[in-house]
Amino acid sequence: MTTSPSAKLPGGIEGPGPPALICSGCDTANNLLVEAIEAVNPAAPGFVSIQYSCSDCGSFYAHAASVQQVAELLNAGATAPGVLHFGRYFIHCGEPMEDIGAGVSHLGPPAGSQGSASAAISIGTRQLRCRCGFQLDAPL
Repeated sequence: MTTSPSAKLPGGIEGPGPPALICSGCDTANNLLVEAIEAVNPAAPGFVSIQYSCSDCGSFYAHAASVQQVAELLNAGATAPGVLHFGRYFIHCGEPMEDIGAGVSHLGPPAGSQGSASAAISIGTRQLRCRCGFQLDAPL
């Protein structure tokens, strides 16, 4: 059982800060399974405690990570950068974002396309706000 992988940064540079979310045995993040995400103790804005394992070699890791690192692992770029989407929760600074209302987002045809204005689509959204002021409209 391993408690923390080496702190590898892109480009092979070693550096301070939270360890990279990668299996040090397999040297990849492709087979990682998130086991748990919790608040760090003591609280640190923008950080969570994560436990994860590698489904290929069975290694287990537990350490603090930035919300952005966890978001990249779980979302693979599917959500706004730096936002962790986990179940119905969206996390920006280490705590779930607060619902501040409902709204409607309108999506139209791409600029310069042959589509007409009648091709616009309306989607119901949840308006969310982080304690730092960051806001996000998430589809219902």
